[in-house]
Amino acid sequence: MSLKTIIRISIRYILASRGSTLLVSLIALLGVVLSVCAILLTMGVFAGFQHALKEKILSTSPHIIVSITSEENIQEYEEKLSRIKSIKKAYPVVIYQGIVSKDGSLQSVSVKGMRPSDLFQKKDFFVEGTFKGGVLIGKGLADIMGIRVGQEITLVSPVGRSTPFGFLPKVGHFRVDGIFQTGTFDQDYLTVIMSMSLATEFFGSQWQLYGFEVYLQDPYKAQEVKDKIEKVLGANAIVRSWIDLNKPLFNALQLEKVGIFFVLLLMVIVASFNITSLLFMKVKEKTRDIAIFRTFGMKKKEVAMIFLFQGMTIGLFGSLCGLLLSLLGGYLINEYKLVRVPADVYLMDHVPVFFEPSDVIITLVGAFFLSLIASLLPAYRASKTSIVEILRNE
Repeated sequence: MSLKTIIRISIRYILASRGSTLLVSLIALLGVVLSVCAILLTMGVFAGFQHALKEKILSTSPHIIVSITSEENIQEYEEKLSRIKSIKKAYPVVIYQGIVSKDGSLQSVSVKGMRPSDLFQKKDFFVEGTFKGGVLIGKGLADIMGIRVGQEITLVSPVGRSTPFGFLPKVGHFRVDGIFQTGTFDQDYLTVIMSMSLATEFFGSQWQLYGFEVYLQDPYKAQEVKDKIEKVLGANAIVRSWIDLNKPLFNALQLEKVGIFFVLLLMVIVASFNITSLLFMKVKEKTRDIAIFRTFGMKKKEVAMIFLFQGMTIGLFGSLCGLLLSLLGGYLINEYKLVRVPADVYLMDHVPVFFEPSDVIITLVGAFFLSLIASLLPAYRASKTSIVEILRNE
């Protein structure tokens, strides 16, 4: 008997279900649909969160941070970086540690010194005010300390001076020109920005960190560009990409995603039990047909394939319906922003759904494979049915 005929008989048996067999068929199909949809939507939310988090990090933080360990002229390093074609912009920075004081409140901060021309290129992050030669503070720091634009803050340098009365920290008063917001905790809550000349004048020439904030044309090639920078600058530079800085975070998220996937895969396994139950009912219901087929010369292998194809058809159709349902659910979630999260914790006010092709392929193949496995035992049982016993009972 041809394969085409076997497939036609299998589909006819599925469509000809009646009574309890029809109910079990619908339950088996619905189980596959819902389990596939649940896996794809959950994986989509995880992937969407990672994708949105990466975009947020890339839009607010440097793609590569270069820390210089020598005292070579800053212009020479900048010229070397400008020769690398993949680099879009490199901002020289000096970073110190200090303490901000306002009305008796104290907060440890990082003080970043930048050139005024570079500061104005970051004006998209200003939520209030603009740079006029004073200092800029993050919105989180401004909120917790009650600082407003135009007010003065006291900045304390831990590197003070020795006097006859003992060691005294250096204290300076600076006007707040503006407030910025990037969406990242360390910059919004723990950073004060001022001009490089003002920072060097106040803190002194012995900086804690001197280097560059590098932005790339393609941030996802950061590791390749990092290797180029290390070759160009040599041993005098410590180069870290945004991937290096956030690797523990994304590794943890990926581990959670894999764990959730295998937990949800149990839903497909449970759904496959329904397929097994359905096919056992089908075998019992179609014993007369099996006897007729065998009488007219159908082989045991061909009988098994009839019921095997039924399980595979349910698995395939259910997987495709689950995929379509998950695509619809993903569209609604993205369109109406249904998955809301605290913006101050997750750097975003909602989590989008992003379907990665690898997740979709693995889920569909896994569901189809489990449906095939669930069909093997009933198909084997059908192939071992005794023709003589069936005819005697009839």
